Amino acid sequence: MKEHNAIKSHKKLYKSGKTWMAATLLTVGLAGGAALTGTTNVHADEVTPAQATGTIQAGQQATDPELANSQSDAQKQQATIDSANAQLKDQQAQLSDAQGQQSQAQQELDQAKQAQQAATQNDPAVKQAQADVNQAQQQVDNQQQVVNDAQTVVNNDAQNVQSASDAVNQAKQDATNAINKAAEQKTSEAQNTINNLENQGKTQASQNLDNQINNVSGQVTNAQNDVNNTNSKIGDLQNQVKDLQDQEKNTQTDPNIATVPNGVIDTSKSLLENVARNNLWDPYVSQPGNGNIIPQDLPITADNDKGNLNTKNVDPTNAVMTEESYNAYFNPDFDPINTQTGMTDAQKQELAILMLNEINGIRKQRGLKPFVMTEQKYQQAQVRASQQSAQGLEHNVNDMVSAFGQDQYENLAYIPVNTPNANNMVNMLLTQANTTLSSMLNADASSDWGHRENFLEDTGTLSANAAFGFHLTDDGQYYVLTFDYDLSNPDSTPNMMDRIAQYQAMGPITGDSHVVDNSAKINDLNNQISNLQNTLASQQSHLSDLQTQLQNLQAQKANVQFDLSQLNADQQAEYSQAKETLNTVNDWKNDQLTHLDSNTNVKEAQGKLANAQATKTADEANLKQAKDGLAQLNQVLATKQAALQTAKDNANTSANQAVKDAQAKLDAINGKIDSLNKAIEATKTTIQNAQTQLDKDNQKIADIKNGQKPVDPNKGSDKPTNPTTPTNPSKPNTGKDDNNKGNQPTNPTTPTKPDDGKKDDNKGDKPVTPTNPTKPDNGNSQPTTPTTPTTPAQSDHGNASISGQAGHKPGQVVDNGNQTTDSTANKPTIVLLTKGSQSNTNTQGQYINIISKDSVASQAGIQAPAAPETTSVTFGTKKGTLMTREQYKAQQANLPQTGNSKNDEAIAVAGLGILAATTFTTMFGVAKKRHN
Repeated sequence: MKEHNAIKSHKKLYKSGKTWMAATLLTVGLAGGAALTGTTNVHADEVTPAQATGTIQAGQQATDPELANSQSDAQKQQATIDSANAQLKDQQAQLSDAQGQQSQAQQELDQAKQAQQAATQNDPAVKQAQADVNQAQQQVDNQQQVVNDAQTVVNNDAQNVQSASDAVNQAKQDATNAINKAAEQKTSEAQNTINNLENQGKTQASQNLDNQINNVSGQVTNAQNDVNNTNSKIGDLQNQVKDLQDQEKNTQTDPNIATVPNGVIDTSKSLLENVARNNLWDPYVSQPGNGNIIPQDLPITADNDKGNLNTKNVDPTNAVMTEESYNAYFNPDFDPINTQTGMTDAQKQELAILMLNEINGIRKQRGLKPFVMTEQKYQQAQVRASQQSAQGLEHNVNDMVSAFGQDQYENLAYIPVNTPNANNMVNMLLTQANTTLSSMLNADASSDWGHRENFLEDTGTLSANAAFGFHLTDDGQYYVLTFDYDLSNPDSTPNMMDRIAQYQAMGPITGDSHVVDNSAKINDLNNQISNLQNTLASQQSHLSDLQTQLQNLQAQKANVQFDLSQLNADQQAEYSQAKETLNTVNDWKNDQLTHLDSNTNVKEAQGKLANAQATKTADEANLKQAKDGLAQLNQVLATKQAALQTAKDNANTSANQAVKDAQAKLDAINGKIDSLNKAIEATKTTIQNAQTQLDKDNQKIADIKNGQKPVDPNKGSDKPTNPTTPTNPSKPNTGKDDNNKGNQPTNPTTPTKPDDGKKDDNKGDKPVTPTNPTKPDNGNSQPTTPTTPTTPAQSDHGNASISGQAGHKPGQVVDNGNQTTDSTANKPTIVLLTKGSQSNTNTQGQYINIISKDSVASQAGIQAPAAPETTSVTFGTKKGTLMTREQYKAQQANLPQTGNSKNDEAIAVAGLGILAATTFTTMFGVAKKRHN
């Protein structure tokens, strides 16, 4: 540890700018500008010797054959280097001499040329020849101006021709555009005419089809109504037959018979049939309080007091309808209504008869003719009730005409459907329908009593054909109620109101047991049914034909095609003319485009182009004449110039020869210099290659003496490598990028003067002689003593590594006082790591201590020693702690900063360069001494 403490006492650490450097105050550093003598020392970071194998002095004889061979190889490489250096020195001396001769030869050439020029200046023949040349040159220049002027005119003519040609093209394009536009317009107009006429024709055809469809649709509706009516009649007759047959079969009381006030009802039959056959009518106004509940009329206010209903006229029977004797009427099984789908068509007919019977009862009291209701009118009323306008309570004449064939007297209203109050026909009539009728008769002021007036219209002697229509809305909440009639004195048969009398003719419904023979009635009814079935077949056939006709018309309307016959004569002529225009417009356009030259604007532009071309042709002829004259004058000038050259040659024949001789001499010297430069480069290459091989031989010798056999270099990274050469001292960091990365160890380069912050291009590719560091110019920092260059550490992968700043540990206090060196103790130590023995805390490796001294004194300036002598080489193994590259960088980052002066930077860099050169030459001398 003493040895390393001594080293530590001679260290000062500086930071210049952003670059940290260690300055070692060694004797060789202090003598950097005057002489390079003494001992070169390189130390590794704080290693603890584990063992020493001994010291081999220079000249010691090798007993190992492999060592002897390696030493012999090293001696050969050293001899090659010595010989090449001597040759290089001789070549450089020859180059210096040749460069001196080059300068002298150049001076002689310049003098010969001056003499040559002086010899021709005063010769009379030369003067006359020169005057002739000048005159001929002036004539050529004048004629050249004539040519230039003529060329300018021709160029202008060319531009005029081009402009005129462009104008012709533009005129043609404009004419083409106009023709195309006119053709497009004609085509568009003709096509529009055709489209409009075709649309008119198809519209007319569609309208005609609509009329036919409406007509046939009406016929289909009527035919369907006929079929429905016939079916209804057949159904009624069949029911009557069934009833008669049932009478014959039933000899006991029917279970469907229920007792009500004033009689019985058969719950299996309709409300209308029960009331009509058993006379269960309630004359609501004329005979109030008879105990029956199905009214033949309704209470109504006086015409002079329409809004005030006299409560005395209200049937007192209503007050006792809740008694049990009336329950049979409200039995859900008595003439029941499906609350989901609503009334059947038979029930709608029944309700229409009961309601119209009430209206006729009121009309009878007033002496008015009763309404009739034919089956056809009833069916038409159902169509009207299903129309959208009826559902919106809108009196739409078109819809009325569509349903009935003509305009109608009409009332529209809603019948609320309040389940369960609409579960059978009794409830539907009494609690739902009659409420709506009463409102239209006695509470119609908001409609100016129009509904009341329609019900009570005086038709004179005419029994108007009227009908109620019913349609259940989609939401199932209301029935749309329609009431329509007209005064066209229609055929009033068959009158659905006659069914009341027909039921009465059947006799009352009784619950007694008896034997009934209804065969005669049944046969009569069956004959009627047979006749109606024949009628139904004919009606169904007619309906099918009409439906087929309607489908065909609808298909035609869905795909209406244009036909010329759909247009009138004028439209057909216009259509044909448009077709003709459409067919001929392309021929017209092509004809116009073919004869574009006939266009007025095109003709005018073509005339201007012809004039411009004629002018250009004439001016081109003038240009050719001018060029011919110029060619003749150039020939005269060439002749005069040849005469001038002849006069000059005759006047300075001897001077010309002197110039040729001087030029030949200079060329020969330049050739010699080129050859010497190439030879010097070749010699430098030889030295470099030999030095590389010598380094390998020295490493091999060191490995053998340390007891390690060299390994095959082709087997990976197990081979210890030579210590790398110290890195080039880099320019001070001025804040810009520094291209000297320090990644590859190179020979020391000359520290350069700090620049102005630009990028440093000193790559360190070629070793150069270090220059003297400059004195700082800011007066704040003292020149620093250059330190021994540090050897860059290699990455920890088993290769040779040289640690960073010698003797420094993190956290150590550095003594910056006056320091001296112990030349005998400062042995340069190079640590070579052995594979598998390195870590952050305990690293083992081979070391070599080399002590040498210079054999010659330093020359003027700063340069490496010429021939260092090696006094001893020490080999051994050391174990201790080595700083990694990262630890070394961290150490440098913590060093104190003493200044940022550019001169400080230059001085520090110069010191590093000097010591790097010293170390390199010292190590070089080891091998050389060994072979002396």
